[in-house]
Amino acid sequence: MKKKKSAGIALDASEKFVSGLAYVLMTLFALCAILPCLHVVSKAFSKGTYVTAGLVNFWPKGFQLETIQYILFQTDFFNALKNTLIVTGVGTLISLFTSITTAYPLSKPAFRGRKVITLLYVFSMVFFGGMIPAYMVVRMLGILDTYAAMILPFAIVQFNMFIVKNYFEGLPEIIEESARIDGAGDLRILVSIVCPMSTPVIATVALLYAINYWNNYFHAMMYTQSPSMQTLQVYLYNLIQSGSGYLENMAGGTLTTNITPEGLTAAAVTLSIIPIIALYPFVQRFLIKGITIGSVKG
Repeated sequence: MKKKKSAGIALDASEKFVSGLAYVLMTLFALCAILPCLHVVSKAFSKGTYVTAGLVNFWPKGFQLETIQYILFQTDFFNALKNTLIVTGVGTLISLFTSITTAYPLSKPAFRGRKVITLLYVFSMVFFGGMIPAYMVVRMLGILDTYAAMILPFAIVQFNMFIVKNYFEGLPEIIEESARIDGAGDLRILVSIVCPMSTPVIATVALLYAINYWNNYFHAMMYTQSPSMQTLQVYLYNLIQSGSGYLENMAGGTLTTNITPEGLTAAAVTLSIIPIIALYPFVQRFLIKGITIGSVKG
């Protein structure tokens, strides 16, 4: 009995040690993610003299709102935000539609050509034609410098589609069979039964698509030329690269001591992450559940 008791105590001690080590490591990882963000936000609300001197760490010094106001009213921030919201919103809806309507038939073993079509999607996921052929296709379609150029080439991401497909394969067939007996067709079953039962994976894939569209910089720069079509990421890039000269031209050389190029960059980055952070709490509870369940089957 004493040996068993001592073994139990040793096991509890080792479990506590592992648990404590896990908490410490997770805390360190969380700080590695949070502290850089706090540093950027602090610069956005600090006086330019403190920012230039490198005295701002994780809390604003000389709190001011001039930098934020400058970004909002003296630059093209709102136009870039509008373009990004349009691309993200419309693109996410189109991508969800194509992913769901593709994944549903591919999840049915009785679907003819299922293996061949699935293989083609896997092949296209592994082997990409390249940047130049993609640009030539967009140009031949005549959609350069439009919202369509930033949406249609990414209307479906194979990885996201396979997540939805695997989730659909895990749904009980008996529910669909009962609906067919009652006279429901494939479209009715998909809309009224399958999609409501697949809310976690749909929310997860919607978040993945939204983040992809929101953060897309390279393709937005490649497929658009006019300043009026620049997205938020292109706007941030131009803001960082152009520096004080770009900002002085935008405002007629009215920079104050509270506003510096570094502070303006921090303010623009801070404002740009607010919408995606505001959206995340509404779908984050589906994120882990949707990915893990949708990844069970191969």
